[in-house]
Amino acid sequence: MKYKGVFVKKIFLAVLVFGFLINTAWADGQKTVIKLACLAQKGVSAMSYLDSTVFPGYTKATDGAVAFDIYWGGVMGDEEDYIAKMRTGQLQGALVSGSGSVTSAVCPDLSVVGLPFLFNAWAWDEVDYVMDKIKPHLFKEAKKKGFKLVLISNVDFDQIYSTKNNIETIEDIKRSKILTWFGSLENRMLRSLGVSPIPVNVPEVVSSIKTGICNMAISPSMWWVGAQLYTDTKYVNPLPIRYVPGFIIFSMDVWGKISEKNRNIINSLAPEYERGFKKKIKESNEKAYRAMLKYGIKEVKVKPKELARFKEATRPVWDELAGKSYSKEILDEVIGQLADYRKNKKNTAQSKSVYKNKKES
Repeated sequence: MKYKGVFVKKIFLAVLVFGFLINTAWADGQKTVIKLACLAQKGVSAMSYLDSTVFPGYTKATDGAVAFDIYWGGVMGDEEDYIAKMRTGQLQGALVSGSGSVTSAVCPDLSVVGLPFLFNAWAWDEVDYVMDKIKPHLFKEAKKKGFKLVLISNVDFDQIYSTKNNIETIEDIKRSKILTWFGSLENRMLRSLGVSPIPVNVPEVVSSIKTGICNMAISPSMWWVGAQLYTDTKYVNPLPIRYVPGFIIFSMDVWGKISEKNRNIINSLAPEYERGFKKKIKESNEKAYRAMLKYGIKEVKVKPKELARFKEATRPVWDELAGKSYSKEILDEVIGQLADYRKNKKNTAQSKSVYKNKKES
């Protein structure tokens, strides 16, 4: 009887192990199709990198277990629609920008990097440093909201476009009809300049500009060209009034259906794909901007004294939105990280300068 009991236990354990192995193999081999939407057109500029490298790369690396059905060109609505459809299961993924309505739903503390003049002009090194520092926190916050941050990239340092008035001073903006679609942070920033912006939804931006309802907007160059608004534009000011991130998200529901092995693979590919996508985005924006100037749009720039006025007028927004659009803790952390980075960068530059002078002497 004793031996019979031991035999039964061994059989029971063998069945459990066999069942575990079968379930694991089934999970690894299960195909998950992710329906993912974005506003950009297929094959346009940097989007070709996603279409030719990123999405096929995930599928290949997971041996076909993770596949994608991409809805390009806004056919599934705007970015707010994507978030709503991800919550109901109609979509499982999206490529979105850091607009206020999106970040508030997905990852509120990500809004902090879009504060006016937070980063120095075109300081991509500052952006990369800060984002690397706060990424772990952003991942946790998005998870609590029901989303997986898959890739975090850049959209651009936005410029100001005008179909009517010159854009050299705050007063030029005040006498213009500037639209806003990017959420509460953009709205508050414009109001800090003494402007009453006209709120519109994304699908209405083009018609609002072309019909003259609005004659000024803030936008990345690639989007402005893609929307063919450059044909109506007279002036552009490259004043980098804000940085805008972009990111790919999955719903946590679909992320949970992917095997642990394939989740690890997707995570491991993130650094490579982020670098590649950022490079393509930067190249595409620069190419679009040069093309607009060649087309005949006049570039105007803000003088140093006027830039100081812009920064002084918009700086209170940082503290006003703390605890509302993002936490006070993340604002303090980002400000501290930037201060440390700039200090170390300055010290490094000074050290190199001293070494060079000694070498030359």
